[in-house]
Parts: sequence; structure tokens; C-alpha cells
Amino acid sequence: MTQNQEVQPQWTGHDLFDLDGEKIGTVEDVRYGDVKGDLAWLVVETGLLGTRKIFVPANDVRRSGDRLSVPYMKERVKDAPKAEDEKVLTEADKGKLCRYYGLQYVAPTTEPVDGCSEIEDQRPGG
Repeated sequence: MTQNQEVQPQWTGHDLFDLDGEKIGTVEDVRYGDVKGDLAWLVVETGLLGTRKIFVPANDVRRSGDRLSVPYMKERVKDAPKAEDEKVLTEADKGKLCRYYGLQYVAPTTEPVDGCSEIEDQRPGG
């Protein structure tokens, strides 16, 4: 996602595709952090009948028309750690997910800097 592109709640209901154009699942929701600068996450339904829900960093989404894609392979996204509660991401969940996707987790401090940032040269490709 480019710096000026905003995460859109209208992405809900759209299919999400991987690097190779394979469908990963359908975006069920967009979750925003409680603190300014916190990373937004897509909640994606995967599997038969959308039985599993996974989180994908929304900042990595590329949009082309109505098509949403991420720079990860389908298998990598589907193997992402599951959050304890898909309604609320705990600090531990955020840290675990950031590490999994090759992002550096920045824990909340007295200043609002909660969220993830990229780790140079360690982006997962698949």
C-alpha cells in the first residue's frame, strides 16, 4: 500500500489474493488499532465455508480496481498465528503477528507509537 493510500472499510467482502494471484480468502473486516499510528489489520476468512479467520497487515495490501492482493504466498498467510480472540488483538497477538510477517512490533509507550514497522531486508516472500 502506498503511503497516501488509506485502508478502506469498503474492502470488506472483497477477495484477497497472494503474490501469484491465488485466492487466499475473503476480507471479513478491517481492524484499526486503539492508538494513533497503530497498524490496521484485515480479518480474512479462509478455508471451506470461511471456517478459519486470519489476520493480514492491511498496510501491505495492493489494490487494482476491486482486486486486493498482498505480497505474501497463500500458504504463508494461511499459516499465520491465530489470535486468541478474533474480535480484539492483544499486545501479545500484535507482536506475534508482526514477527510472523517480518514486521517489527512497536509496543505502546506513554506516546502513541503502537504498531508495526518494516524490518529492512527481512520481508517474507513465501
